[in-house]
Amino acid sequence: MQPKFREPIKPGTTFAWMANAKTFVFGSLVATVVCLGALAVRGLDLGIDFKGGTKLIVGFTENSGATPDKIRETLGNLIKEKTGGDAGQIEVQGFNVGDTDAQGRKVEKFQIYTELTSLMTEAKATEVIAAIKAGVGADRIERPEETDKFMLTLATAAPVNPTKASILEIVKAAGFPQAEVISEEERAFDMEFFKEYNLTVAERTQAGEKIADDDYDNAYAAHEAQKKTALEQRTDRSYTVNLQQLQAEVEEALINAFNKDSVVVDSATAVSASVGAELFSKGMLALLYSIVGIVIYVGLRFDFRFGPGAVISLIHDAILTLGLFSILGLKFTLPIVSAILTIIGYSINDTIVVYDRIRENMEKMKGMGLTELIDLSINETLSRTVLTGGSALIVTTMLMVLGGGFIFDFAFALTFGIIIGTYSSIAVAVPFTLYSENWLAARKAKALSRTDTQQTTTA
Repeated sequence: MQPKFREPIKPGTTFAWMANAKTFVFGSLVATVVCLGALAVRGLDLGIDFKGGTKLIVGFTENSGATPDKIRETLGNLIKEKTGGDAGQIEVQGFNVGDTDAQGRKVEKFQIYTELTSLMTEAKATEVIAAIKAGVGADRIERPEETDKFMLTLATAAPVNPTKASILEIVKAAGFPQAEVISEEERAFDMEFFKEYNLTVAERTQAGEKIADDDYDNAYAAHEAQKKTALEQRTDRSYTVNLQQLQAEVEEALINAFNKDSVVVDSATAVSASVGAELFSKGMLALLYSIVGIVIYVGLRFDFRFGPGAVISLIHDAILTLGLFSILGLKFTLPIVSAILTIIGYSINDTIVVYDRIRENMEKMKGMGLTELIDLSINETLSRTVLTGGSALIVTTMLMVLGGGFIFDFAFALTFGIIIGTYSSIAVAVPFTLYSENWLAARKAKALSRTDTQQTTTA
């Protein structure tokens, strides 16, 4: 005999939700005004995705003595020394993923954010450009604003490998030994490999074949050998030079502050201010387009009587989430935009479940008053709401508690969004639907009354 499922909310619950509708709406209005005020006064603390800057992942072996404060102080001194100005905003977040180095020592990793994208002066950039032009006869060289990258175009196509070697020698002589050079032919070759490999893996997985742990490493090694041979026969005009100066300077400063054997710079990602601004505008447009799309969906799924409540609840959720990030001073990055989009999707799903039950009960219980019918519908879906929201909160809370570092902000946004999305589905969307229905009914009654009066006067 199967055990009987027990619902978290006892069947037959008769909580009068709409009796508190004014309180819910008033509280939401106050919270919305506070959040809008915070956004207007404080704004959002934009991360490097939107503002521009550099993100580095640095590992330190155990007993290195590395702490966020020491790392921040080291980088601050480096930036002041190189630029002669203020170090600006430097953030260091620690996270431990249980990695070990080649000697088996534990490695603690830190994610470092700095507003800088380059330590290169304009004079040095001009010197490098002149050296490259003189060395390989570049027809045009472009340097994105405040970066360590140069995009150069040769007057005529030249053999890839010798040209790359020549450019590397030039920039190394200029003082950049860690520079990297990649041609457009090489980039296209790599992109084709990744495309074909992902398709092959998808096909093999679909066929039930197990992918070995070293499958990618073996495939990439074969690709590199094939690429090396192929590039010996290829020519190209376009090359990208990444001097990696900031990464090299940071690594040297950290090695001097701690020791050579304990520091490993895993990666460095730079985003220019102009690119960051473009990403921010696109992120906000993504939020707008998602809400517009949901309005259309709700209108087709139900009718436009339910639309206003759903839209208001979504805007409410987005504003409160953005406002909370502004009030708490948390970094607003691309992952947070994806979290807000997820919140919007979760919230509208919860709202539609309640709307569906209201619509079903409207057909089954035509004699019941709208307020009582809405209360009944919410109470009937309450167990489902608690189970769905509760299970999702368990996951996001664990991510928030155990994830640490940059995962915390993402998990925090999702946790808050699930709570506020569940609340708005009941306490924002439905009351506005009730108010709109009552308003439409009052207008209809008034119109009928006016028609009766006109008919009586005519008679």
